[in-house]
Amino acid sequence: MSCRVFSVQSRTITLITGAYNSGKTTALLAYLKEKDFLENYLCGFVSLAKAEKTCYRLKDLFSGIERVALSEQYMSEGRKMGRFFVDDAVFAWANAQIVEHLGSAKLAVFDELGRFELEGKGFDPSFRSALEATGLDIVATVRQTFLLEVIDYYALDTYTLSIRQV
Repeated sequence: MSCRVFSVQSRTITLITGAYNSGKTTALLAYLKEKDFLENYLCGFVSLAKAEKTCYRLKDLFSGIERVALSEQYMSEGRKMGRFFVDDAVFAWANAQIVEHLGSAKLAVFDELGRFELEGKGFDPSFRSALEATGLDIVATVRQTFLLEVIDYYALDTYTLSIRQV
């Protein structure tokens, strides 16, 4: 008689957190460099802002393509949210890109999780897909004011969770 042993791969979710404008994206980029992930082993997006934080572009870490997602300037295809116009089509594109590459990735990157995701928008669909994927670690930035809500909303305390304060 033989016995078969199955091992469940432990997954880690790393949350980089800090206040508004505290350097979360910079810390995320340093984390990615420290982990030395090759481009074909990660998927996800970083949010790049102008120095004055009036416009945010989403940069696909797989392809390098960037698209404007939020801007203080009027965008005909955007919806108004606070001081920004939000282009939901850019987030739909970003979510599709992430989901497409989850099967080959070892790390999924989300910059950042917060107000949009807590409303079921932004990166919510692809983040949920990443949580369901096997053999995949996740790193995300989360503003300190949303940290506990994000952990609760996605039940992240059921995973191996690492929190890095910036």
